[in-house]
Amino acid sequence: MALFLNLAWLSVGVLKFGGLALALIGVAVFGWYFVRGNARAARDGTGKVPISSWRGPGPMLGAKMLAGGIALQVLSVLLAVMLPGRL
Repeated sequence: MALFLNLAWLSVGVLKFGGLALALIGVAVFGWYFVRGNARAARDGTGKVPISSWRGPGPMLGAKMLAGGIALQVLSVLLAVMLPGRL
């Protein structure tokens, strides 16, 4: 039983820090594609933010990664609440 609890608490830590890393990478990916799309629009001289900067495949991937990271964070909190204290 102690081995199971130790592995469960280890998984809480992995989910917590893995979720944080995934969320931060998601923000970076979204920002990369958003800034790149806006820079291309600025070179064209239109001055408008293109829809692909928000809804293209790159920004959507970043948004999904951010949502996945947040979900992992929530899962780690829920798991930590359900587990008994550390031994």
